[in-house]
Amino acid sequence: MSSLPAVFLATAALAVPLAGDPVSVSSAPRPPAHRAHRAAPERACTLPAGLKELSGLGASTKHPGIVYALNDSGNTNQVFAVDCSGATGRLKAIFTLTGATNTDWEAMAVGPDESGRPSIHVGDIGDNFAGRAEISVYRFAEPDTLANATVSPTTFRFTYADGKHDAESLLLDPTNRQMYVASKVLGAAGKLYKAPLPPQSGQVNSLTPVRNAPSWTTDGAYSPSGKSYVLRSGGPFGPNTGYVYDAAGTKLAEVALPAQPQGETVTYADCRTLLVGSENDSQLWRVPLPAEAAPGC
Repeated sequence: MSSLPAVFLATAALAVPLAGDPVSVSSAPRPPAHRAHRAAPERACTLPAGLKELSGLGASTKHPGIVYALNDSGNTNQVFAVDCSGATGRLKAIFTLTGATNTDWEAMAVGPDESGRPSIHVGDIGDNFAGRAEISVYRFAEPDTLANATVSPTTFRFTYADGKHDAESLLLDPTNRQMYVASKVLGAAGKLYKAPLPPQSGQVNSLTPVRNAPSWTTDGAYSPSGKSYVLRSGGPFGPNTGYVYDAAGTKLAEVALPAQPQGETVTYADCRTLLVGSENDSQLWRVPLPAEAAPGC
């Protein structure tokens, strides 16, 4: 998350309390926000030194124990492969994206492209002041071998159907390859936006709203089963909470996440476990999900 002017932060700190509970398309009753599920998180691994501004995280579909990570705006146009199978994360490879600029890289999703090929999607979607004319997603095939490489991604350009928005969450449904972006709003519900299926390179694609999302949403991910997804919030302006929904948007659970200085990332380690991290903390955590938040597992 890019730095915000001090006057904005001071004003934001005095804003109304954050509404962590989004409005669901379902009319089913939802638990109060204060009853978030609490299960003991476990330390997963510490990140290598080159990831001090972690802003996107995705678990590999080809290499067990590997997570892909990226830094946000002002950093390189690179994706890092980290072995998180032990307590100390080991850098295994760096992928440099040709023709891609890190304007404000804020999210990542690992999942199939339109041909079913496992791919890494990099979301250059951050827009703190809602001023960008377009945002972009860069996609390249997940490598068979973990070694430093230069890759040539496919670029997808997007605008929102209802104006400009800040966003830090990129999701990809593994069952139908549908891509989503969730906006990040302070003190009010954000929205989940759907991309065309499939999105087209070489033209601007329109993102259309489908349902509400939590306030101050800093990342999101689909479960490997495709039957649920999570959107998370994090400090300093949102609760450290993961909101888990079924594929139709009905909320299944609220899950307490570790308190980190700037909770920014979430992915699924497996269909029963989240992996979360922070921009200003090198520790990744595993967070178990309650049974009701893990359909299809």
